[in-house]
Amino acid sequence: MTLRPTRKMIVWILVGLCVLAIPVGLISSYVNASKNADAEFDSSPFRPVIDHLLVLELKGMIMSGSDESAFAKVGTAGWLNRQLRRAQKDSHVKGVLLRINSPGGTVATSQEIQQSVLSFRKSGKPLVVSMIDVAASGGYYVACAADKIVALPGTITGSIGVIMNVYNLEGTERKLGIEANVIKSGKFKDIGSFSRAMTPEERELLQGIIADTYDQFVTAVSTGRHMEVEAVKKIADGRIISGRQAMAAGLVDQMGGFEEAVVVLQDLSRKKFGHSGDLKVIDRRMPTILSVILESASSNISPASLLDQLMPQSMRFSFQKQPLWLMQ
Repeated sequence: MTLRPTRKMIVWILVGLCVLAIPVGLISSYVNASKNADAEFDSSPFRPVIDHLLVLELKGMIMSGSDESAFAKVGTAGWLNRQLRRAQKDSHVKGVLLRINSPGGTVATSQEIQQSVLSFRKSGKPLVVSMIDVAASGGYYVACAADKIVALPGTITGSIGVIMNVYNLEGTERKLGIEANVIKSGKFKDIGSFSRAMTPEERELLQGIIADTYDQFVTAVSTGRHMEVEAVKKIADGRIISGRQAMAAGLVDQMGGFEEAVVVLQDLSRKKFGHSGDLKVIDRRMPTILSVILESASSNISPASLLDQLMPQSMRFSFQKQPLWLMQ
């Protein structure tokens, strides 16, 4: 009598093969990293035991959400903050190149990443920003905390300002026969309601918040770029500018792309740590499934969360509300 493998048996066999592949991958990666210690770039998922420079990135809208776990998508706020903390503690990391391709995002999350950048620099390690297509608003808020900023002539940057959108759908609701009944504890509790026009007092209150946050943004740029506040305000009216215009205005240090930014970082690292020659450059922007699994070993991540992160994006369900308060 011949026993045919069941579907359950096949699944367990595949799982077993995946588990066996982990130690093999570890050994192979370690051996390759050792053999290629003098290679210029490396994208393996393991940090080498040699001094090196790290490439990280910030991309897309800057906002908090479900990206705060160990499995945050590469380039999101949560992922970047976690990588910067690790790099700060890793004695073999002698500098970070941060690639930014972001139109901006929420105020607080942009500030949180900026604080992570400043914290990294306070450890004595240099950080250089390389702007790609767009590094505007919240993206520039993060960039201005770097030691040096490198941008391409056609990079879109600037947009130093804060905006809050409040919509009034009272007329539409009336046409649809919708009536809003609000019970509130104070006159400002439903501020920003879609169901009625904004009162003068509410507008004054919200304008005060925008003015204060704008002042925080301008101060951050002034401090980071060593510019007078009034000089910053001349271009901090929300306008977008090109990379070349930004350099003329003092918002960027040098024209160039990835390679030029690496050269700048290598130079800063040599001046800080006194090493001769160029350090190995490790690119952490392309993690593998194996690296994701290994990182889970040091994190409190549930099996369900791990499965969700390994699942293709097309198979996940996500819903993200448009933030009310943006730096853009």
